[in-house]
Amino acid sequence: MNIVKLDAGYISGTTGGQHGREIYIYRGIPYAAPPVNELRWKPPQPEMPWAAVRECVVFSPAPPQGTLIPPGAPKRPDQPLPKSDILQNEDCLYLNVMTPARDAAEKLPVMVWLHGGGFAMGSGNEAISNFHRLPQHGVVLVTVNGRLGPLGLLAHPALTVESPHHTSGNYLFLDLIAALQWVQRNISAFGGDPDNVTIFGESGGGAKVISLMCSPLAKGLFHKAIAESGSPDGMPLAALEAMGERFFARLGVADSTDPLEAARGVPWENVMETDRILVEELQKPGRGGLWDVAIDGWFLQDTPLNLFRSGRQTTVPLIVLANKGELFTVAGAYLLPHYLEELRSVSQAGVPGRAIVFDQVPSIWRKEGCFSCHALELGYVFGDWDNTTSFWEMIFMMAGPAGAKSRDPGLDETDQKVSQFMMEMWTQFARTGNPSAEGFKTWPVWEKNSDQYLYVNGTAKIKTGFSKLFESG
Repeated sequence: MNIVKLDAGYISGTTGGQHGREIYIYRGIPYAAPPVNELRWKPPQPEMPWAAVRECVVFSPAPPQGTLIPPGAPKRPDQPLPKSDILQNEDCLYLNVMTPARDAAEKLPVMVWLHGGGFAMGSGNEAISNFHRLPQHGVVLVTVNGRLGPLGLLAHPALTVESPHHTSGNYLFLDLIAALQWVQRNISAFGGDPDNVTIFGESGGGAKVISLMCSPLAKGLFHKAIAESGSPDGMPLAALEAMGERFFARLGVADSTDPLEAARGVPWENVMETDRILVEELQKPGRGGLWDVAIDGWFLQDTPLNLFRSGRQTTVPLIVLANKGELFTVAGAYLLPHYLEELRSVSQAGVPGRAIVFDQVPSIWRKEGCFSCHALELGYVFGDWDNTTSFWEMIFMMAGPAGAKSRDPGLDETDQKVSQFMMEMWTQFARTGNPSAEGFKTWPVWEKNSDQYLYVNGTAKIKTGFSKLFESG
């Protein structure tokens, strides 16, 4: 399994993970052509084939990004937005694969991770989502990079005129579709089953999951979905085009003979700096900064909420997750109504939807009064119960405003137990559509009348009243 034949050529990888349970790891696999020069602000194009065996052992650069105040972090209008210090490049359409398969014929379930960070930052290369413990539960794990912020979502009237579909923006989501199409063509070479693909993501990644459920262009490319702490709004194409005109003016290309050609010739660093300036001016830090998924009549026909209300989404088995601490925030008032519409819609179609509230907090942080803040569940979903990936140092940025005072969260056997439980549920869901876990096989499907959900806090319990959670906080 070290050398794998893809439709574009052969690749080699490396191995890692626990001794005796090693997995094969492939990093920086191209799934589309570099979206640069004349391909900037165009749908992704096929990757170019290669002749020799391509070594895929190093992560690609992350997509260009720079400005986002993390959800829950204090916002200081007198301070500039933070800049990213990770390696970035506009040539960013790459993905990573981790597989425990020893043979290409194993047909393991496939889980495709869509990273968080809103639509403006983050990376499929993050250490936590490329940790070996989740795939060791018998799944092929794919983590994806796509264009972000203005390079991934900018719309403009000239781009709309240029497009054969009479639309612009949504390049990020077209990238994700291209990645899922790559999975359909190639994942069997890694021992994965292209007919059993689960998409899952957190925060902006959860919003990406729901957006893909809402798009006719993604239909048939996945078979189950998990949305953690995220759901999208959508914006009219005309509103995003107006922002694009303002963006081109600030970029200094609006009065050019050919504004598109001029804009495509601007270095990506200048594009991102222009975005940073406008985000500050307009006070729009958030999931996508200035940008959002466009309701364009091609990728998206209506707002995601309206599409679920009318049953026009792709209906697949669905899990929605909220952290208990999010219910104390404005995000809870936004998130739960979206989740309820999504659950109602899949339920009415006769497809199982399930809800979970995650409330596990490591011992020291819990004693300090910390609640289960945004993104806290990721350490458990990906199996970092011992801080191997340094996830817990990173999440302190979120946990601090939520009440944590110590850098050491106090990880113990309970955290390991909860993590094993979460990984088993997520991978069983990917395998069968039923997230039964060892010792716990009674997570009921959400229904309007019963309103039941799974509550995880050291142990797992079934509770009622999911629809009333924000009211009770």
